[in-house]
Amino acid sequence: MQALPVRYEKVTKRFGQVVAVNQLSLKIEAGEFMVLVGPSGCGKTTALRMLAGLEEVTEGEIYIGEQCVNEVSPRDRDIAMVFQNYALYPHMKVYDNIAFGLRLRELGGWLWQLSHMSEARVIRQRIDERVRRVAQMLEIEGLLHRLPKELSGGQRQRVALARAIVRQPKVFLMDEPLSNLDAKLRDQTRAELKKLQERLGVTTIYVTHDQKEAMTLGTRIAVMKDGILQQVGTPEEVYFEPTNAFVATFIGTPPMNLLKVPVVSEGGQPVLQFGSTHLHLTSAQQELVAPYVGKEVLMGIRPQDIYAEANAPTDAILSEPIPMQVDVVEPQGDRNDLHLLVDGHRLIAQITVRVKVHDGAQLPLRFHLEHLHLFDPQTEQAIR
Repeated sequence: MQALPVRYEKVTKRFGQVVAVNQLSLKIEAGEFMVLVGPSGCGKTTALRMLAGLEEVTEGEIYIGEQCVNEVSPRDRDIAMVFQNYALYPHMKVYDNIAFGLRLRELGGWLWQLSHMSEARVIRQRIDERVRRVAQMLEIEGLLHRLPKELSGGQRQRVALARAIVRQPKVFLMDEPLSNLDAKLRDQTRAELKKLQERLGVTTIYVTHDQKEAMTLGTRIAVMKDGILQQVGTPEEVYFEPTNAFVATFIGTPPMNLLKVPVVSEGGQPVLQFGSTHLHLTSAQQELVAPYVGKEVLMGIRPQDIYAEANAPTDAILSEPIPMQVDVVEPQGDRNDLHLLVDGHRLIAQITVRVKVHDGAQLPLRFHLEHLHLFDPQTEQAIR
């Protein structure tokens, strides 16, 4: 399969007075697995449907390769789309569901077949070989004789994927294809899908509201909110270097703690006043917050970067112990999610189960100061 890049250039989509996608500019490299992620109503599915030709572009241009496809019909864009609801033909067996699109494209109508019998026979044989090869790849060759109603949800999803793959398109579009599966099957299928995309090397654009799915699948992630692209980057970049408070709290489980704290001066150096505790910053962080002395900043700290004395890393720059009250303990197997109260703030910490704790306990905890995130309280953009 030949992979092609995809490009959105200042693309806007309006439904009456509602702006579903606002000035979207995004380039997906050839062979890349790009994930569009965001909450419901953020515009990610609309962006995908415009690329597929199922929605018209209000403003801007969309390119597949070097061709602007704004006026190109969906059937001529050489894309394959996998939907959340599988969209299989219930009266057709699995084999025919997979082969249907190929037959329509390569064999045409019955009159053509009658007038080109020998050529049609060769094409049918080629289609049969492709269908069986893809079925073997997805381990559904034993299901080719069944009807969709005789399949499990995971099997139906594989058939939908096979139908898209067999066409050998230049771009795959996937709209929350795993959301109907149970948790265990979703995890298994997600891993298989990632390996499959790497093997095929086809440009893939995948829409999901599940940030775990985005982090595990995407070569890069595009985070959207209210129709506006917030940040594009690798999973590591988006997680460790969020561009604003929305991205910081949307990516990561549990979400990042975001607290409004004053910046004060101590010994001529800016520090963060977290209740009765002063958090001493690295020299680079001090430079960033110096203009905020006498004001407030939004301080972000991930639950994974809060430690008890027993499990604190010895090579990290940590805050002084901060006394906190445990409000609720949520067991998670190898760890506990602690809902904490301190000086009027509420936050969550992830602590190993080796630290024994119970509801209502007083527990001194320490922040990993090098992993603090700082945001402007008005714009909510990262202070950098």
